[in-house]
Amino acid sequence: MNLTSRLLTAAVAVTLGASAALAGQDCPEKPAKNESLHNINRLASSVRDQLEQSGASIAYIARAGIDLREYGLTYSHLGLAWRDHPKGRWFTFHLLNPCNTSDSELVDHSLEDFYKVELFTYEALVAVPSPASQAKLLKTFFSPLATTLHHPVYSMISYPYSTLYQNSNQWVLEVTAAALGPENLIQNRYQAQTWLRQNGYEPTRAYIGRLKRLGGKMFSPHVHFDDHTAEEERSNTYLVVTVESIVKLLERTDTGTKIHRLRLDN
Repeated sequence: MNLTSRLLTAAVAVTLGASAALAGQDCPEKPAKNESLHNINRLASSVRDQLEQSGASIAYIARAGIDLREYGLTYSHLGLAWRDHPKGRWFTFHLLNPCNTSDSELVDHSLEDFYKVELFTYEALVAVPSPASQAKLLKTFFSPLATTLHHPVYSMISYPYSTLYQNSNQWVLEVTAAALGPENLIQNRYQAQTWLRQNGYEPTRAYIGRLKRLGGKMFSPHVHFDDHTAEEERSNTYLVVTVESIVKLLERTDTGTKIHRLRLDN
């Protein structure tokens, strides 16, 4: 490797180490350390209490496993908590990307295991839809359509209006579209994305500079840019499905949605 190549590699490594948020990580979210488990369990207990108080049968929950402050974001990962899950009360259902892979899988975890990652901040979100929307979400998320809308090729920054890749929040968003849209209208990802466009869904705009983008391409099997547009590449600003963008859609399309933000006291 010549000097120029070594300097470029070093610069990429420094950039990624300083801001490993939307590109360039081995894992989207790191496994929890033993010394963090006490606070993780405290946070999960607070979420459980909030879910019980809500009277909901199903709700969205989110965690903050990555530092996303430079993008104006708090939460990195969204899932569903189902009160009467066959495996136990308030088990969760969500999409995960195993470390060092470009694959994804649908998993169900206890509420405690959902939060068992190395959290950047001990904050959580609970979004409780209206009772009418809860019934639709239950019917859709636990039907064959939810797995039909899962695409196993993962990209952390997948383009919201492409079926080439899918990130964890995008799967939740597309199944939500199938649930809240007209009954039986949505049967595939393209139809879900069409409904989202037509109903005013607004993805997050994230600035990802060229050096960080290069690092993502070179070192991260779970980061891809080839589904994005040429305009995004020119501007270094990419549309991404995020927790916050989904919450905004919920608040607009289901005015009965109640949002609760929880944070541990030090």
